[in-house]
Amino acid sequence: MVTFSHSDNGTPEKVWEAAHWPDRFSSLGLDALERLVVVSAHPDDESLGVGGLIAHVAGLGLPIVVIVLSNGEASHPQSTTHDPARLAQIRRLEVTDALAHLAPNAEIHLLELPDGKLAEHVDLAAGAIAEAIGNAGDGAWVVAPWRADRHPDHAAASAAAERAARERRARLFEYPIWAWHWSTPEDSVWSGESVRLFDLIPAERKAKARALALHRSQLGPLSDSPGDEAIVPADFRAHFARDYETLLEMTLPATVDTVPRVPRARRPATSDAPVQADPNQTLTAGYFDEVYASGPDPWGFESRWYEKRKRSALIAALPRQRFSAALELGCSTGVLTAELADRCDTLLCIDLVEQPLILARERLAGRPGVTFERCTVPGEWPDGSFDLIVLSEVGYYCSTVDLRRLLERCRASLAPGGALVACHWRHPVAEYPITGDAVHAQLTHVVGLQRTVHHLERDFVLEVYEPRPAQSVAQRDGLVP
Repeated sequence: MVTFSHSDNGTPEKVWEAAHWPDRFSSLGLDALERLVVVSAHPDDESLGVGGLIAHVAGLGLPIVVIVLSNGEASHPQSTTHDPARLAQIRRLEVTDALAHLAPNAEIHLLELPDGKLAEHVDLAAGAIAEAIGNAGDGAWVVAPWRADRHPDHAAASAAAERAARERRARLFEYPIWAWHWSTPEDSVWSGESVRLFDLIPAERKAKARALALHRSQLGPLSDSPGDEAIVPADFRAHFARDYETLLEMTLPATVDTVPRVPRARRPATSDAPVQADPNQTLTAGYFDEVYASGPDPWGFESRWYEKRKRSALIAALPRQRFSAALELGCSTGVLTAELADRCDTLLCIDLVEQPLILARERLAGRPGVTFERCTVPGEWPDGSFDLIVLSEVGYYCSTVDLRRLLERCRASLAPGGALVACHWRHPVAEYPITGDAVHAQLTHVVGLQRTVHHLERDFVLEVYEPRPAQSVAQRDGLVP
């Protein structure tokens, strides 16, 4: 159990500053690092403890995997304004945004284990961490919350990380969070044999501060109501504004149940693969303005049999006969919109540029319940929840970071029992940051959704995702139990 309270008066940061730790402990070098696996018990642990390290490794171009074990839904147990489901939704988005700032190309795995009960799920967590380590051996560094942090979830995260690191022969480091609150510099828990300091340059400190600021539900109050107070107030946050981060290197016993190390693959100097646009750069409105300048139907939505057939397949794949509130992302000139409107009570359609929206409004003029908005997703996002979200021929315009944020926002806005429908062209397009197949590969990593339709052709892929556990259409109609 937790043996301290975040509301208690802890050790002030000026006490830690006076201890001159850089004079006491050695620095941590990254010469042998090939793959970084960061474990976080709750959203924000990773930013608080090792946000600077993550930013540094991202700058080196090394692979990074961040595993967030819980959604942190128990952070405000006395709140009367935010229930655990709402807090989980908020904190998932916050950690996704924070990591997008620290390491745009990092993989993020959100395990959604129960906050406060991670000790009951160490096996699941250890399996996910071991999978992230892969065969990198001691070239992989696992960085997890400190086992002595006096928080049961941090201890469970440490236990899972140790098990995985021992199995895969990875190096294991742990980072303190709450120890800065309850401990003191002269406490015996700090051993010169294990403590390592990682020095941060100003740009890394700035990136870490920005990432921390994105965890708004923890740094500030949820509301003025009792129970909604900030969990990470300014005086505690000061511990994480240092020009170094503290890690403790753990010594792991040898084991015979190990996986042989495979050297990290190197990118070939030349390649015959088609050149793809920068996967870190989302296409802007200027690109689409040029496309629509060529004519009112640049993709042949109205003229091509291919497009008509694909729309028919998408409409046929909808798992329910009717939807109350739907969201269409990237509606373009409204050709698909017209068919969706027949199945929806209300339909909100958004697009990045105004020119196709003018045509869409004309096409759907007089149709009740259909509205159009100009909106830049994922940075801008509509309010409310939807029992149908359609992502058709849109995802590959996004950078890998923005796609991850887009899919998280789709999940957060999907009503219970709702459906996310995605359909994308599979052939590579040089101007697009990623491929349609890459979009659907990322969809498989959205936690809490179950794929219920998978239609694959040489030209396009069409899938439906629903909150798990999802019923089949036959089950909904009572044909099967």
